[in-house]
Amino acid sequence: MTLALLLLSGITLLLLGGHYLVRHAVELAAKLNLPPLVIGLTIVAFGTSAPELVISVGAVLTGHDDIVIGNIIGSNIANLLLVLAVSALIFPVRVVRRTAGREGAILTGATVLFGWLCWNGQVSPVEGGVLLASLGAYTAFAFLAPPKATAGQAEEEIAAIAGAAAGHGLRGSLMFNILAIALSLAALAGGSQLFVDGAVRLSLLFGVSEAVIGLTAVAVGTAAPEIVTAAAAAWNRHTDVAIGNVIGSSIFNLLGIAGVTALVSPIDVGAQFIEADIGILLSASAGVVVLALALGRLGRRAGLLLLTAYAAYILQLG
Repeated sequence: MTLALLLLSGITLLLLGGHYLVRHAVELAAKLNLPPLVIGLTIVAFGTSAPELVISVGAVLTGHDDIVIGNIIGSNIANLLLVLAVSALIFPVRVVRRTAGREGAILTGATVLFGWLCWNGQVSPVEGGVLLASLGAYTAFAFLAPPKATAGQAEEEIAAIAGAAAGHGLRGSLMFNILAIALSLAALAGGSQLFVDGAVRLSLLFGVSEAVIGLTAVAVGTAAPEIVTAAAAAWNRHTDVAIGNVIGSSIFNLLGIAGVTALVSPIDVGAQFIEADIGILLSASAGVVVLALALGRLGRRAGLLLLTAYAAYILQLG
């Protein structure tokens, strides 16, 4: 299988698997009468990050730890700089200061915790448990004291997913939903294997490290759904929740994906990440939050600034 076909097949299976996992899991949860906010904070949050999760687990099991850390850090930097830049360049992103301030503080704390656990060169299973416990505390906090409009947003998002399923004739019995979820998980597993293999071959072909491939190609590939979603939302002038979505996704990457992966197997952290990339991630996290709070909205100038910052980051990796 050629390299291009390997990567394309892998990312296609990952995106389709994640998409249908969310769709059928939401429909199944709705049939079981779970509240929309619970579905939004658990199933939707997990499902939309499923590609990053299975890639990270697959990579650590095959000894490609640099791809794991590169994927986590690179995805967050892409979320904070590239995804928000795309949104802001199309239509200004409105900032709800109270929500951005609260969630931004949590993101900064999660980034500091992640960086601290990486500092000794390895994230152990025990430390993975600490990250997951922190994610559990964050989820409980978000459920008990949801940010403004979170409940309404969750209901709208779940209604849209359920409506799309009905529109494509995908509604069915509980057994059908369970079977569809199983097939989606199989697609995620297969796509992960293909994509990781392709990423390793790509690093060999271009003579760059797996860390750089993880920070760039893998990170942007797994962030593709967020980029497309952000562009579509901005085009339709629905940017009110863009900041919250980006911050929430970034928190889940740091605590959930790193936590689960470390529980599966200890993650070795390369010197490059400790010396440079974790600090850049912390700067990007705090910088975006400060910029959003200071301006009250992210317009095209702010979008251009974020895009320039992301381009500069990618260029310095070379």
